[in-house]
Amino acid sequence: MVLTSLQVRFWHFKKRRKYLEKILKNSGNVYKNTIILASEDIVTDGDKIESIFDDAVSKGLEGIVAKKLLGVYKPGAREWNWIKFKKSYSSYINDTIDCLVMGYDFGKGKRTGFGIGAFLAGIYDKKNDRYLTVAKIGTGLSDIEWKELKKRSNKYTIKKKLPEYFVDDQSEADIYIKPKIVVEIRADEITKSPVHTAGYALRFPRLERFRDDKNPSDVTTIEEVRKIYLSQSKK
Repeated sequence: MVLTSLQVRFWHFKKRRKYLEKILKNSGNVYKNTIILASEDIVTDGDKIESIFDDAVSKGLEGIVAKKLLGVYKPGAREWNWIKFKKSYSSYINDTIDCLVMGYDFGKGKRTGFGIGAFLAGIYDKKNDRYLTVAKIGTGLSDIEWKELKKRSNKYTIKKKLPEYFVDDQSEADIYIKPKIVVEIRADEITKSPVHTAGYALRFPRLERFRDDKNPSDVTTIEEVRKIYLSQSKK
C-alpha cells in the first residue's frame, strides 16, 4: 500500500506522541512536576475546546495549543495550523490603566534597530508624590509603536533616575526619561509582585494608545490599581 504525504505526516505525529509518552514518566500533576506531558484530545466541537481550555487554566496553566492534525509548524507564520489559546484571551479585568513611561531598555535582536526593547511603566503614589513601577513591557507593541515610543523618548532622556521614581534594583531601566509620556495599557490580570515597587504587576500588558490628553499626574494611582486587584478576585 502506498501512503499519501498527509498519511505519512500523521503517522510520524502519532509515533512522536508515543515516544513522548514513553520517556516522560510522572504523575501528571502540574503542582508537583516541572515538566508534564500535555493531554492529547482530538476534537471538532468548539464547546469541547472551551472546556479543555477552562480545565487547563484552573490548573494554573497559561492555556492550550491547538493544531490541525496534519498542519505543518511554521515559526512566525502558522497560517492557523498551530494556535495558542491563552489565558490572555480571557481577561480578568475590563479597565485599562494609564501609565507613565519612566524609562526604557536597549533593544536586542530585531529591536536593535529601534534602540528600544522594553519600557518601564509606572503608576502614581499621591500620598508620597512619587511613581511606582508596575510593569516592564517588552511585548504588545507593533514595530510602528516601538519606533514612535523611541522617537518620543529621545526628547526627554535624562542622565540619571529622578528622585520621584521609586524603582527596585531588579527593574532598573537602561535609560530614564522625564515624566512626559503617558500610555494607556490593557492587561489581563493584576498580580502581586515582589519586584515592582507598586507591589503589583500587570500580566500580559499591551499598548492601547498614547495618551497625549493626559498629564503625568493624571496616570492611574496605586489606590485605583489596588481596587482593580481586589475586584478581580471576586470574579
